[in-house]
Amino acid sequence: MLKSISTFAALVTALILGAVPGVRAAEPIQLDLGNWTPSTHHLAVNAFEPWKKIVEQKTQGRVKVNVHHGGVLGISKATLNDVKGGVYHVGLMVSGYYYDTPLFKLTIGELPFAINSSAVGAKVMTEFVDKHAKDVFDKLSIKNMGVFATDGYVMMSTKPIRRMEDLKGMKLRAAGKAWVQIAKDWGAVPTPMTTEEAYTALERGTLDVMQISPTSGMGYKYHEVAPYVTQLGAPTVVGGMIMNKAFYDKLPADLKKLFDEELNPALVNLITGSYDRGADGSYEKMREIFKAKGKGEVIALSPEERAKFVKPTEPEWTAWVKEANKRGYPGEAMMADFKAIMKKNGLVLPF
Repeated sequence: MLKSISTFAALVTALILGAVPGVRAAEPIQLDLGNWTPSTHHLAVNAFEPWKKIVEQKTQGRVKVNVHHGGVLGISKATLNDVKGGVYHVGLMVSGYYYDTPLFKLTIGELPFAINSSAVGAKVMTEFVDKHAKDVFDKLSIKNMGVFATDGYVMMSTKPIRRMEDLKGMKLRAAGKAWVQIAKDWGAVPTPMTTEEAYTALERGTLDVMQISPTSGMGYKYHEVAPYVTQLGAPTVVGGMIMNKAFYDKLPADLKKLFDEELNPALVNLITGSYDRGADGSYEKMREIFKAKGKGEVIALSPEERAKFVKPTEPEWTAWVKEANKRGYPGEAMMADFKAIMKKNGLVLPF
C-alpha cells in the first residue's frame, strides 16, 4: 500500500514538474517575417524586432517570430507572391509595385503632394481602405494586417538640386508608375528602380537622383553616394503588412482575435512612429556626416521653387481617376471620398 502511495505521489510530482517522459508542452507556432530592408534599417530596428518581442510576450510563447532581414527570403517586388505562396508568413508590401493588381486602389495615397506625414497618412489610408478597398486583400488571397504611409520623400542626388531646372537630364528614380510622367515633366529621365538596387546604381552613375524617405535613406546609406538631400516632401509611399491567409486561418480563434485586435495594430503603430520620429533625426545625422566629410548638404527649397515642382503634377490626380474608371471602379466617388478624408484629418489639398 505504501509503495502504491509513493508511486502515485511521484507520478503527481512528475506531472507538476513536467518531467514525465513523453509529456511535453506544445511546440510554439513558428511565424516567419520576411524583411527586404537591411537589419540597420529603421523598420528593422524600431518596428520588426520590437514587434517580435511583443508577439512572443502577448502570446505567452505560443507564437515564435523569426525575423529574416536583408531580403534573404525574397526581394521587395516579390513580397505579394512570396507571402501568398507561403515562402514566409508576414511581409512588407509596397502598393506601387503592384499597380496592375487590385492594390492599385491604394496608390491614391501616393498621388503627388497629397499626404505629408506617416501618422496622418496611416489614418487617411485606413479609412479609405475601409470604405473602398476591403475587397482587395480577399481578391489577392492575403490577410491585411494594416496599411501605412511613409514620411514625405526627399531627393538624394549626386549633384545639388536647388531648382527644378537642376533636374534637367538627370536620371531620377520614379517612385511608382504615376511618377514616370512627373519625372519627365520635371525635365528628368525617369528610371524605375527598387530600393535594394539604388546604392550601386548611384555609385556607378546609372542613377543620379533617388527619391526616398529621409529615414529610409539613412538606413540604406544613400547619403554616402548621393550627399545632396533636397527636402521635397513628396511622394509618400503607401505600404502594408500582409499575412499568408492559410497561416492565419489555421491559428486558434483566440490568437486570431489577438492578432486582429492588438498585434496587427501594434505593428502598424511601430512603423508609423518610426517614420515620424525618424525624419528630423535623419536630417541632423546627415548634416553632421556632411560637415565632417566636407561634402554634402540638406537643401530646403524656397516656397517659390517648391511650387514649381508641385504645379506640373496636377494632371496625375485626374489621370488616376481616369485609370480607376477604366478598371471599372467608381473613380470620381473614390477621389471625392479621399479628398474628404484628407480634409477631415487636417490635410490641405494641393490643387
